[in-house]
Amino acid sequence: MTTLHLPTNLPKPTFEEIRSCPIRSRIDDMWIRFGINPPPIDGRDMILHISDTPSTMFPYIRRALQRLRPAWVVHTGDLVDDVKLETRPALLGVYRKKLAKLISIFEEEHCEAIFLTGNHDDLASVLELTERSSIQVWSRPGRFYIGSFRFRAGHSYSDVITESGEYNLFGHNLEHLSMVDGAGHFYLNGLEEMHMIHMQTGDVIPVRYPPGTNDARLDRKRVSL
Repeated sequence: MTTLHLPTNLPKPTFEEIRSCPIRSRIDDMWIRFGINPPPIDGRDMILHISDTPSTMFPYIRRALQRLRPAWVVHTGDLVDDVKLETRPALLGVYRKKLAKLISIFEEEHCEAIFLTGNHDDLASVLELTERSSIQVWSRPGRFYIGSFRFRAGHSYSDVITESGEYNLFGHNLEHLSMVDGAGHFYLNGLEEMHMIHMQTGDVIPVRYPPGTNDARLDRKRVSL
């Protein structure tokens, strides 16, 4: 009986090859339903909004960048949300190690990004570890424009309710959920789900986080941390 050994350097199938193969596509669809993989969205004309990301979902973020290929990512703070620096500052070393992994994902995937710092982030560490990358670091709320759309981004709802734009991105807690107000302005809470925002049409597509994300955030559904 002969044992066949696959070469160790066998290239992985591309996303397009996976989706074009009936068997692989069915498996991929199952993983999407279970929240293991993001859906097959072409995000090259889109902004991806994420927030309050525990380190357990960093591999999912890598897959999201590879599959969605967003033009920009806006992270609205608490970059390593399973390390609560505001209440446990002694964990700074752990935070820095995990933060370095997140930054390396964005560097390796060549993704343009804006990182806002939240109440559980260390600004000095974020600035130091992103110094040689293309990531923009914001230590306070700000706005940016894409075409005719005005975006406001901050860590919390209170950061975006003043000087709001057509699209207002935030996270921090679930006290204020995503909504559209009477003027047609979007308020998108990045704790509920990720958001894909089309830069030409303004359409918003929600994308679920992987299972266990809230547990990894220390189940902060009921309280603001």
